[in-house]
Amino acid sequence: MPSVTPRKNKKTNKVEPFDRLLRRFKKDVERAGVIQEVRKREFFVPPSQKKYNKKKDIVRKRKLELEREKREFEIRARSWF
Repeated sequence: MPSVTPRKNKKTNKVEPFDRLLRRFKKDVERAGVIQEVRKREFFVPPSQKKYNKKKDIVRKRKLELEREKREFEIRARSWF
């Protein structure tokens, strides 16, 4: 879990304002991926459902890849003639 300590200004020796400290903490949490992990673990997903979702994602990505290749081929074919 990310932690943030207040920074001190060397010239005035004042501590960093709370809103800046909170903003830095939020960014650190976001970069660490804590929020995504919590949302992912919010509900129990059985192993069979995980496998099903993984297969479905693979099929979807492959379909998108084929469509992209088809579009690129058509563009090249048009420019060829």
